[in-house]
Amino acid sequence: PFLSHAPPPADSWIEVETTLPEYRLHVRLPGFQREGITLATKRRRILHVVADSWDNGGGHFERRISFGYDADLTQVRAEFDGVMLRVTIPRR
Repeated sequence: PFLSHAPPPADSWIEVETTLPEYRLHVRLPGFQREGITLATKRRRILHVVADSWDNGGGHFERRISFGYDADLTQVRAEFDGVMLRVTIPRR
């Protein structure tokens, strides 16, 4: 099917680190391409991370992370190196 609900690769994971100036997310997404990753914010406190792959049987990764009211989700920055997605959310 066009959008299969294949599970994410077994070695995918997410880690959230909290520091005084910012929140940092480290998301391991092997087998995914930059074009298949979407970040969206909801209700000013939730970051929605979605990754889809249609290669080699496909894969789907989806997580919603809730933050405190000090998170500035209008200033989210992200980098992807082909395996690791690094997301930075400043704190107010």
